[in-house]
Amino acid sequence: MNAFETIKKELEPKLKGKELTLESNFKDLGLDSLDLVDLVYQFEEELGVQFEDEELAGLKTVQDVVNLIESKQA
Repeated sequence: MNAFETIKKELEPKLKGKELTLESNFKDLGLDSLDLVDLVYQFEEELGVQFEDEELAGLKTVQDVVNLIESKQA
């Protein structure tokens, strides 16, 4: 499963029918910073990677998260 599919699976219950794309902005999806922190912690456990606080500060879109995950897996 690629990073986008993993994000989609994790966020689906919180989307309330909204479509998730790579361009989706977390704020527009109605997700707050706590939702994003939960998502990141899940990925850290699932993928065995560690994210720094500075890296998380700039995450605004799904594409931002995908790029960060892919950079950690490289």
